[in-house]
Amino acid sequence: MTTTTLPKCPVCRKGQLLPSTTQRAFHPRGALVSVELLASECNHCGKQTIRASQHEENLRRLDDRKNRPEYEGLLLGEQILALRHRYGLKQQDASKIFGKGKIAFSRYENEVTYPDDSTTLLLRMAIDKPDCMKWLAEQAKVELPLWEVRCEESKLSVRKVPATPVIRLVSERVDVVAPRPQIERNGDLSMPYAA
Repeated sequence: MTTTTLPKCPVCRKGQLLPSTTQRAFHPRGALVSVELLASECNHCGKQTIRASQHEENLRRLDDRKNRPEYEGLLLGEQILALRHRYGLKQQDASKIFGKGKIAFSRYENEVTYPDDSTTLLLRMAIDKPDCMKWLAEQAKVELPLWEVRCEESKLSVRKVPATPVIRLVSERVDVVAPRPQIERNGDLSMPYAA
C-alpha cells in the first residue's frame, strides 16, 4: 500500500492541501445552472486554493455548460471576457463599442446579467469577424490596443478561390469564357484582378 504525500499549503506553509469543492451558480434565462468546481483547502489555516490541475478541470467544467439547453443562443461570460482581452480593451471601452452602460461588461463577464439579443449578435459578429470589430471600434472612436498584434497573428496565406465562369451571350449561342482568378485574403473575397 502506497501513501501519497499531500501538497503543502502555499499560504501558511504548515498545513497540507486537502481536496474540496465549491459550487458556482449561474442563472441563464432565469434557470439555475450549478457547476461544481474543484479546490484544495489547507488543514491548518483553512485557506482555500486552486491548484493548476484543478484549474484546468474547472475551465473544462465551466465550458461544458454552454451545451446545456438553458444557454442556447447565449454567450458565456468567458467568451465575452476573451473578446475584450483579445484586443486589450477595458470594460468601459467595450461598453462604448457595443453601446452599453459603464458596468454592463462586468455584469456580462460575471454572468450577473446576459446581453440582449441584438448585443449578443454584435458580440458574436465581433468574435467571428475581426474586421467588424475594427469597424465597430472606429465608429465608437475607441482604439483597439492589440489590433496590430492580432493582425500579425492571424495573417493567412493567400490562397486561390475557384472563380465563377463568365457567360457571354453571342448571337444565339452561349460562350463560356475561362474564369478569372480571384483571391481571398482573411476571409474577404477580393475583386478579380486583370489577367
